[in-house]
Amino acid sequence: MKFSTVLLTTAVALVWADKAIAKSATEVESIARATVVEIKLQKSPSVGSGVLIQRQGVGGASPTETLYTLVTNRHVVCGRGLCSKPSDSEKYTLTTVDGQKRQVSAAAVRMLGKDLDLAVIQFRSNQTYQVAKFATKSLNVQDPVYTAGYPLERPGFAFGAGKAIAIGQQRLREDGGGYTAIYNAATLPGMSGGGVFDGNGELVAIHGQGDRYRPNTELDDQLKASSKIGYNRGIPVSWLIPALQTSSTPEFISPSRNNSTADDHFIAGFNLFVEPGDDFKKGKQEAINEFTQAIRLRPKYLYAYFARAYIYDQLGQYTKAIEDYNQVVAIDPQYTEAYLNRGAIKYKNLGDSQGALADYNQAIKTDTTDATAYFNRAALKEKEFNDPQGALVDYNKAIQLDPKFIHGYNNRGYLKYSQLNDLPGAMADYNQAIALNPEFANAYVNRSVLKANRLKDAQGALADVNRAIELQPNNAIAWNNRGLIQASLFDKYPAALNDYNKSIQIDPKYAIAYLNRGNLKRDILKDFPGALADYNRCIELNPRSTKAYSARGKLKGEQLQDYPGAVADFDRAIALDPRNSDFYYDRGLIQAGRLGDFDRALANFDKAIEIDPRAAQAYWARGLIRYTVKNERTAAIADVRQAAKLARAQNNKKVLQAALETLAGWKVSE
Repeated sequence: MKFSTVLLTTAVALVWADKAIAKSATEVESIARATVVEIKLQKSPSVGSGVLIQRQGVGGASPTETLYTLVTNRHVVCGRGLCSKPSDSEKYTLTTVDGQKRQVSAAAVRMLGKDLDLAVIQFRSNQTYQVAKFATKSLNVQDPVYTAGYPLERPGFAFGAGKAIAIGQQRLREDGGGYTAIYNAATLPGMSGGGVFDGNGELVAIHGQGDRYRPNTELDDQLKASSKIGYNRGIPVSWLIPALQTSSTPEFISPSRNNSTADDHFIAGFNLFVEPGDDFKKGKQEAINEFTQAIRLRPKYLYAYFARAYIYDQLGQYTKAIEDYNQVVAIDPQYTEAYLNRGAIKYKNLGDSQGALADYNQAIKTDTTDATAYFNRAALKEKEFNDPQGALVDYNKAIQLDPKFIHGYNNRGYLKYSQLNDLPGAMADYNQAIALNPEFANAYVNRSVLKANRLKDAQGALADVNRAIELQPNNAIAWNNRGLIQASLFDKYPAALNDYNKSIQIDPKYAIAYLNRGNLKRDILKDFPGALADYNRCIELNPRSTKAYSARGKLKGEQLQDYPGAVADFDRAIALDPRNSDFYYDRGLIQAGRLGDFDRALANFDKAIEIDPRAAQAYWARGLIRYTVKNERTAAIADVRQAAKLARAQNNKKVLQAALETLAGWKVSE
């Protein structure tokens, strides 16, 4: 790796395109691949991309050495966020198309204009590289555009195709650093600073940001459907060129002026959407106001309806969001993302699973190549329609369409583990997700669950969950899962309690952490009031948590002597999940052992066995009542013998011992 320091003191000589000739997407990709560079920072975890825009022979240490200039974003060289200049100790590794890596220092960086999210980096090389040509033709709405860069989640070069959505002809106070080009070509984190090319293969903008990429804050994303806006923003070369030549920037104008166009309002709204400021709701409302103005000027401005719907969804105004998505599909019935996002609201927020399924089906009908549509439908089939095979088919299709779809592998792995009992397949999927992105914390979390619960690999499970926490220290699920591992596999109860506390500190609304902490307090720490408080909080957060009702019922029945309350909790658990045999068994125990209601207890044990003919403990409990209360000794002996038989086959030592001791007490051989 060669280290070089370059002082930038001269203006950059620009390369202009010859007469424009339309090219195929493959030809544009070839140009982009040759001219886009990967940028990695040494001190910061930030990564980004850049575009080679100039080469100049300088003599220097070698007469064949060339000075190259690439342009990128200011926030890339700053290491996320903006700065007036990068840290003097920062170093950058630049990887060109040939795989060559070069390290340069902060001295090789120059910021472009105080109001532009742009910077240039220079390096020397004796290799010859192609440089991008600046577009001679202004970009128009609906023109084809292509994005290129090196994403963080999917190592290697990425190339996306789409259309220009809005092009600003003037600077705006709300343009966030020169962002007046909006387009829907696909991008991912790490592609900031990469190129936006037109249909002629010429550079029209520097890509900067999408909608903050909306990293998955809902960490249990295997349970959630995805929505997307798909709009991205860049800085046009019309703002880049004067900054390169003179370091000047055009005068700002306010979109509130009378001569503002619908596009101006849309761009201002989108930039406020991406960067709402410290007051999130206020910033989002201002974005809504701008989109509303854009619609006033252009009543069928479907992109403004779509973006406004997305913000309404973020703010929890689901009815308004649905209304705007309805407008989008009325204007353009082929707008796939509107069906996707409307379906996600119906599924996640309105409890309308059938409506969501209809929207996902329509999204797939309008675009059979959209991996997210199959992914969303798979999650719906898995969680709401009890159709694991249908979900598997859809996850397979999503991955077929997008072989680097890490969430697809992660979710498919969870499905294989939780419902299909395909443990090797689940492990392979988690491994693939991690191979595609070694920093994907959720895959480590899920793999740790597989190792802990089914593979009995305690050390491997702990290593995985530790890695997840290292990668994502605010991952509440990872802390909760480590608590489970510490308690169940290592008997480290104080450490487990600390992990549950940390999980709840990170996410005070994470119901499962309260449930697990309550179990630890009840079973190990004997803190029964604390356990009751945790179960109550879990149920408050998730009134449909059958596990919480069951756990609280056991606490009331076994430790708090609140037997009617225990029965009431099991009643609620059964109402929510009438096919869970354990709930009937537990309710029957309270009715028989604490309330003396043997008839109801027998009815519960009968139901448990009807649901699960392998319920060994239910046979044993039913046999006891038949023998001691009903004087049905032949049936009682048969029940307890069946309990022993099933318990032995299931390696259930507790029930087997109880059954054998019961038979011995009755002086009956097994």
